[in-house]
Amino acid sequence: MIIGILIPSLLVFLAVYLTFRQYHQQQLKMQMLENRKTKEQITLPMKLHAYERLILLCERIDFADLMLRLRSPGTTAKELQAALLVAIQQEYEHNLTQQLYISPELWQVLLAAKSKTMDFITIAAEGLPDDAHSDEYVQKLFELVSRETSLPAQIGKKAIKTEASLWL
Repeated sequence: MIIGILIPSLLVFLAVYLTFRQYHQQQLKMQMLENRKTKEQITLPMKLHAYERLILLCERIDFADLMLRLRSPGTTAKELQAALLVAIQQEYEHNLTQQLYISPELWQVLLAAKSKTMDFITIAAEGLPDDAHSDEYVQKLFELVSRETSLPAQIGKKAIKTEASLWL
């Protein structure tokens, strides 16, 4: 008699327990999805803004852009070289915080683009006399750069676009 009451009671208890457990798990999943959706609504615009800023960084460290902004009549090669290196470093420092929103791999590509650009600027100045005019330096720099199949800023922009497309 007790077994006749105990077995159905245990079955009812087990059914109720499993139902509540499944309901609770489903509620946790829904809450996690809602949290993820809210997080993406906040972080996606920040990520896209970071990609925009980093594209601008690549544009501003591109050789042609640097020359347009920094080249002035009457400067020496050494003065122009120093101005170029300072401008690149300042652009980098201005965008340093953007690494929070991008992958470490993309950040490494951008660091390499910055370094390679600075290397070109340094190499182009080698062998020039101390009193060389900036025109000589620019000519040597563009000769050096023209031998490259892809420039550091272009590589950086391509990597940014590739990663950004994963979020869109």
